[in-house]
Amino acid sequence: MKKIEQPRIRVAISKNLKWLEPYLRRAKQRMPTLILPSRIRSYCPTLKREQLSWGSCDLETKTVTLCTHKIIIMRGIKRNTKKQVALSEKEILMTLAHEIAHFRYPRHGYEQESYARTVFHAMGVIDTCPICDGRGVVPAEYKNE
Repeated sequence: MKKIEQPRIRVAISKNLKWLEPYLRRAKQRMPTLILPSRIRSYCPTLKREQLSWGSCDLETKTVTLCTHKIIIMRGIKRNTKKQVALSEKEILMTLAHEIAHFRYPRHGYEQESYARTVFHAMGVIDTCPICDGRGVVPAEYKNE
């Protein structure tokens, strides 16, 4: 029996996003025609500047930029304060799948949304089962908000 080779991943990934590599490898193994980015960068928004999106992609250089934190407003009695909160791995993976889908479908639409969902599921992201109190695992649900 021949051993299945792991596909080569030639993607320059930021140090704090190195944990994405197994997910990219799994997606490429399940989808051989998947177009991977040449570079994945991360950014963290500042408290003074609120971000409008969690990710962006440059189609010419195939660079994907992913946000690692979000800004939330904490409502207080006297005043509101802003706070940085890290995005979950699932949210970052959903954003990555969405941006990778733009390499095949540049515009937002049904095709791009469906392809992003396919890429996300090919990554093999799992959640804990809500019915059995987290003892089992189920495929994670893709939501584009």
